Amino acid sequence: MGTNARRVVAALAVGWVATACTAAGARPPIGPSAQRTPGVVPTPTGPSGPVGAVGPAGAGGPGGATATTVGSTTTNAPSALAGALDAQLAGLDSCLVVTDPSTGAVLYAHDADTALAAASAQKLVVAAAALDRLGPDYRFTTTVVAAAAPAGGTVDDLWLVGGGDPLLASPEYITALAAIPATVGYPTTPLAVLAAQLRAAGVRTVRRGIHGDDSRYEALRFLPTWAPSINHDELDVGPLSALEVDQGLDRWHPAQLTVDPPGHAAGVLARLLTGPGVTAAQGADGTAPAHAVVLASVRSAPLADIVAGMLRTSDNQVAELLVRELDRAAGGRGTTAGGVQVVMAAAAGLGLPVAGLDLVDGSGLSRSDRVSCRTLLAALELGDHPGFGALVSGLPVAGVSGTLAPLWKGTPLAGRLAAKGGYISGVTALVGRLSGPTPRHFALVADGTFGFSDGLGLAERVAEIVAGLPAVAPPTATAGTTLVP
Repeated sequence: MGTNARRVVAALAVGWVATACTAAGARPPIGPSAQRTPGVVPTPTGPSGPVGAVGPAGAGGPGGATATTVGSTTTNAPSALAGALDAQLAGLDSCLVVTDPSTGAVLYAHDADTALAAASAQKLVVAAAALDRLGPDYRFTTTVVAAAAPAGGTVDDLWLVGGGDPLLASPEYITALAAIPATVGYPTTPLAVLAAQLRAAGVRTVRRGIHGDDSRYEALRFLPTWAPSINHDELDVGPLSALEVDQGLDRWHPAQLTVDPPGHAAGVLARLLTGPGVTAAQGADGTAPAHAVVLASVRSAPLADIVAGMLRTSDNQVAELLVRELDRAAGGRGTTAGGVQVVMAAAAGLGLPVAGLDLVDGSGLSRSDRVSCRTLLAALELGDHPGFGALVSGLPVAGVSGTLAPLWKGTPLAGRLAAKGGYISGVTALVGRLSGPTPRHFALVADGTFGFSDGLGLAERVAEIVAGLPAVAPPTATAGTTLVP
């Protein structure tokens, strides 16, 4: 359940208003994938699986409840609460864990250690790894270099060298983001700063143009595990590059992804630099010479701000480039394959339960990713520790902010639920915190063949039950039908 900044801007450009009308079956803009695959929620069949204690066996629960294990479910919750949750999960390939933050007790756990595709919710694990390995104060640096300082205001070539900044932006993109409530204050890095510094350095003529250099990372633009519709039709993610401007959008009236991220970035810089008494143009992409002279540089916002923004808007581009930067920081070539290994190693080093954890990307767009509810909730709980606060401060709030702003307005969940969601076709997830007289922390993941509305409905019903609201009976389904909550 999340939409990234790129899709928000593109949606604004084509006049798509991001409002939630779930009762009418409308599709709100949540989840990294906008696939509209009709789905079926399986007919409830009851929990199944091997008997095994999950959580503190025998611990007393609220209202005098004691821990019981039935099938793959362990609960310390009152029977009514447990029964309501059991009914929601019946027949689904799912996991759920609910805890009492005041005591740390596990109130309910259903297949909590089963690793499933969790869509965008896995960004919590990527964010935790980035904050751990890079640090909350880490900043990306983008530079402009030349073979030598300007002579009489002239340089033969300039190279715009990408440092992996996922939020390098043109003035127009920054303005567009500022016009959208969900992305007001987004921590972009202004490319225009480089143009101003170049003019201040005396650059007046660039004879052979500005060349884009994205050699910091591998050149693989889209991952083979992603469905083609993700990047071609839905703007869920742009081409991946260590040098990109406006998150890979060439334009957004109408929206169009660039085919050459470093060249596009160099072209935008040339446009910003050109003016009275200054001439520059885009040159061919190329790697900057060794020992070049730095004429301009700009640093990103601190990583903590970038991570919080990524979680709030479910920004797939940021997640993917963080993974590549993690690989680079670990001595790799800036590859996704290397970066996800760093993420998983960092998760283990942080003490997260990593049984079954297997990631192939950073965003969660691939159905091949695997992570358990216990891992997701443990990652979120790191947000209470120094250096990891962005994991909590970046959570969208139902009816108020980020990807959850258009959802659950006017309901008891509004303002009370702060959570990271996730959706791709057949996957729904919600990991978050419920405030109030009886606060609860929880992680839900369900995989199947359902569509968006069904996945959202399941997440909503589980959140309401966990919050202590009246239980809603799950709808029943027959083969070939689509349920609309």
